[in-house]
Amino acid sequence: MFSMPYISQNFINDLPNQIDIVDLVSKRLTLKKVGNSYRAPCPFHGGKNPNFSVNPQEQFYHCFKCAESGGAINFVQKYDNLSFVETIEAIANECGLKIEYDQNSKPVDPALERYRALSQKVCEFYQSQLKSSPAKQKAVNYAKQRDISGEIAQRFSLGFATPGNKDLLTHFEGTKQDINDLKALSLVKTGEYGDYDFFRDRLMFPIHNSKGAVIAFGGRAFDDNAKAKYLNSQESPIFFKSKELYGLYQARKYSRTMDYILVVEGYMDVVALHQAGITKVVAALGTATTTAHLQILSRTTNSIVFCFDGDDAGRQAAWKALKIALPVMKSGLLVKFLFLPDGEDPDSLVKKESAISFEKRIAKAQILSDFLLSHIKAEVNFDSIEGKTAFLEKAAILVAQVTYDVYQRQLVEGIAKMVGQSTKQVQTIFDKQAKKLQLQAPEPMEHKYQLPDFAVDYPQSGAKSQSKTSAKTLMKKMINLLLNYPSLSDSTVEVRVRNIEKSQVLLELIHSAEMDADISQEELMAPFKSKPGVYQRLQELRTLTPHLSENQAKDEFQSALGAAEKRQARAKVKSSIAAANTLESQRKVMEGIQKSKRNK
Repeated sequence: MFSMPYISQNFINDLPNQIDIVDLVSKRLTLKKVGNSYRAPCPFHGGKNPNFSVNPQEQFYHCFKCAESGGAINFVQKYDNLSFVETIEAIANECGLKIEYDQNSKPVDPALERYRALSQKVCEFYQSQLKSSPAKQKAVNYAKQRDISGEIAQRFSLGFATPGNKDLLTHFEGTKQDINDLKALSLVKTGEYGDYDFFRDRLMFPIHNSKGAVIAFGGRAFDDNAKAKYLNSQESPIFFKSKELYGLYQARKYSRTMDYILVVEGYMDVVALHQAGITKVVAALGTATTTAHLQILSRTTNSIVFCFDGDDAGRQAAWKALKIALPVMKSGLLVKFLFLPDGEDPDSLVKKESAISFEKRIAKAQILSDFLLSHIKAEVNFDSIEGKTAFLEKAAILVAQVTYDVYQRQLVEGIAKMVGQSTKQVQTIFDKQAKKLQLQAPEPMEHKYQLPDFAVDYPQSGAKSQSKTSAKTLMKKMINLLLNYPSLSDSTVEVRVRNIEKSQVLLELIHSAEMDADISQEELMAPFKSKPGVYQRLQELRTLTPHLSENQAKDEFQSALGAAEKRQARAKVKSSIAAANTLESQRKVMEGIQKSKRNK
């Protein structure tokens, strides 16, 4: 059973006395000394102005624009997107301090330790089924077909979810607490005919956190034509997709150095590359790369290499990753992009070419600045004045997202050479473009979304603000969320949406997402290609992924859906009142309104 020790409270209390906030912040931001303090652009609200101040005497930071403030521990926790315990461990490791653990301390939430311990037991159950289940042969054959050795299978704790509906449930049914916890972890679901195992008849990939604890699972179907080739654990109290990377624990454990990390698209890519001897590899867990992922990786290595298919979908995914990476760029960090030949994935290519050849491809991967400029250049007619103007406008928007001053200046110099102008001329154009965008921008909203211009009328979160929101805006929000989080769809949601007027597009998206749990955005939108107007609108609505966890996205979706239902109900009441042209019909309408209020 996996057991996590707890950090001594005395060590936590004394830690601020042993660290220097300037040292910790300067590893993450470029600080400039101004008087008795240090200044930098604020990493929490963005912008170029040095509003962020670090005071070495008070060991305190403060932003004069957004009012974010605190000590060294608070800064590292917020900037690195870590839990409190992870923050203490990260600071101690950076400062060369030996952490004092207290095995007798009680955790803040005992359930979290229970969930981790149970996840380890589930992992062991799946591993045992790979060895002893009467149905194991298909899993064994699949592993052999993919050339997975026993050593690599053990390294990743691979297992087998048997075909039975209740095999996992039966294994743990002796303890009511275990059953409740399995449901909390979404490993057991409740349906029309009772409880059942979520993973069935699949090769199982346990997902480990950075310390090696099992926190979730992925399951691969044996039939390539299965409705959902891969199934992933839903988010839980111990698992957040946007903050975890498959294979990071094994990469750190089995690599001699971490001079680079290769980011691939799937579990099997990670396992296959380990089999070939390439161990510095991770994969995002059923989601696009997030800022949190990049911050985690940049603490592990100075070179992050994204690996994508060379087709349009792969380049589109790479472009999304580039836009996420721009604000994270810092001193010493190199981000590159490796595009594979058509029809190849890391597994097939490394077998065809050898590990040495594949590593040569990694070394020659395209650096971020080259990809950025070549991608924008390909979108315009660069040989014309109009094309160069469009190129500068597009580049200005992206360069403005870079908070690392030195890198931003280098990008401006590179762009100036491309268009045949001086750096000063290009910088002047960019500054004017930035001011223009600021004037066009709406007032900032206390909101979890970063939205494209066409959707700036999204309201603040919460029913109160959404009650005043137009039906069109609520529908845009739900479609935007579903395009980025297909797991939001289920039969209950579908039934509710059916009752909302003008919801046909959302309904079709929900239906497609229900059919395939791991459907991509392209596959979701494919049925609408015959309707160019709708397809273009969906392209716009999916352009920027909301930076939410799956649970947050679910709350936002449910809030918008509830607001749409209430809005429609109010509209029907008004319509009924307007249509009631006799005293008797008016009385019935009012009775109906009163009855509905009593039933709430």
